Amino acid sequence: MPTDHAAAVLDVIVPAHNEADRVAVTVGALRACPQVSRVIVVDDASDDGTAAAAEGAGAEVVILARREGKGGAMTAGLRAAGAPFVAFIDADLADTAGLVGGLAGPVLTGRAEVSVAKLEFAGGPRGFGWVLRLSRWTVCRYGGLRMDNPLCGQRAMRRDVAARLLPFAPGFAVETRMTIVAGRLGLRVLEVPLAMDHRRAGRDLRGILHRAVQFKDVLLEALRWALGRGGGGREA
Repeated sequence: MPTDHAAAVLDVIVPAHNEADRVAVTVGALRACPQVSRVIVVDDASDDGTAAAAEGAGAEVVILARREGKGGAMTAGLRAAGAPFVAFIDADLADTAGLVGGLAGPVLTGRAEVSVAKLEFAGGPRGFGWVLRLSRWTVCRYGGLRMDNPLCGQRAMRRDVAARLLPFAPGFAVETRMTIVAGRLGLRVLEVPLAMDHRRAGRDLRGILHRAVQFKDVLLEALRWALGRGGGGREA
């Protein structure tokens, strides 16, 4: 369903937990995009004023009473959306969230059914690559897609396509699972090079522990598919 690239037909869903320091700038950048009709921030039981900051910047805010994780927040945002197209954007992108129009472009014009940002980080990536390599292998093995960064959370698609990717995985496996299911459904998935940037874990102990949890979540998702319990998309 190709549409006018400049029309306001895109609801942007922003899952957020304790992002009060960046979410207002992110919301402002999104609201300045002509393609965006609504910005829906889903506050995943934050305790730092995230909801107030987002609302003050002009977002519609959905507040979750208890932590549901990124997948749960994305699901709640999708329920609140009404536009024909949706984008999922991380709350800490700040000004670079304004590139959402470029992310959504291939979907709005019908060149793809799912677009995923291929982030061009200033200074290059800072991680070790463990989680990314595991996610790439899992997506290729069980979804049949070869992607540069299937872990990226910046995505756009038609709202009915997003509904076909449910249920979203909990924890840090949400993007890996979405990509696998999209591949199994035969959807056209396109990576779009964009200079979006967000807060990234360092190589200190905190960063290593964060990546260990990511690795665990993606590994468990890979095991679910290996055991035939993925439960999404076509039959293998």
